[in-house]
Amino acid sequence: MFLLHAIVLLSAALLFAAPQKSLPDRASLLAVVKYRPNGTLISVPVRVDSSRVLWFVLDSGARRTIVDRAVARGLGLKSLAVSRGSGVGHGTFRQDRSEPIVISIGAVSMPVSEPWLIDLQHVGTKQREDGLLGADLFERYVIRIDPIAHTIAFYDPKKFTYVGTGATVSLASPHDRLYTEMILTIGSKSVHRRMRVDTGSEDAASDNLVRQSPTRRRSLQGIGLGTPYYDYSGVFDSVRIGPYSIRHSWGASNDHPAFGMEIMRRFTLTFDAPGKRLYLEPNQHLNEPVPSPL
Repeated sequence: MFLLHAIVLLSAALLFAAPQKSLPDRASLLAVVKYRPNGTLISVPVRVDSSRVLWFVLDSGARRTIVDRAVARGLGLKSLAVSRGSGVGHGTFRQDRSEPIVISIGAVSMPVSEPWLIDLQHVGTKQREDGLLGADLFERYVIRIDPIAHTIAFYDPKKFTYVGTGATVSLASPHDRLYTEMILTIGSKSVHRRMRVDTGSEDAASDNLVRQSPTRRRSLQGIGLGTPYYDYSGVFDSVRIGPYSIRHSWGASNDHPAFGMEIMRRFTLTFDAPGKRLYLEPNQHLNEPVPSPL
């Protein structure tokens, strides 16, 4: 009996001494959906109203949800107004405002009062996009992205409590954009930047500081909405977000500093835009090298 009691006590001690795996908050969980990698981007299966399954890229850099114009014609969506938009490339492009739709992702849905219709055929992604899920989705739900399991989970922000062990960084969302603070370093120079969070970009960090890098080259940039152009890419000695640093990181020049999925794929990310927080849990990709531009 004494031996059995000792074994039970030892097992309990080992259990509580062992590192606890980070678990999602089940009480506020609404849905978990398997996504399809699109390069380093995230293609999510969605339905527009009662449509067949379509594939929309999760793009926090887009101010609102967008439907590809050709897909919209097939769905019978009508253009109500036409304007010009600007993107990561130079110049402008046509964007149509359409009638209200409902986007369904697994068990969650989101009404979109004024979706945009834009030609997405030449945005440079590895797989064709039927649309983009924009910042309006992040404003409605807490969103957890697991790049290892290829899952995206949705939580009720009114009930959500973070129960993980990741680092917390601030998340601001003015003007339908998401931003966080980062530190970029080249040589002895370190700068604090408010960086736009762009899940629709495959870049690492982009900022004009790279023009001062001793290791730089001209590369094609602005691939997406707008006209691509050539400018300098260079190497940051480090890109720091929260307590984590990514060393020797290639990045593009950018008048509007941002970071994309080449950085974010190194973490399980929980976006709590309503609570103004982003939680980062490093994964096995954290210390992988950042590739140079083509």
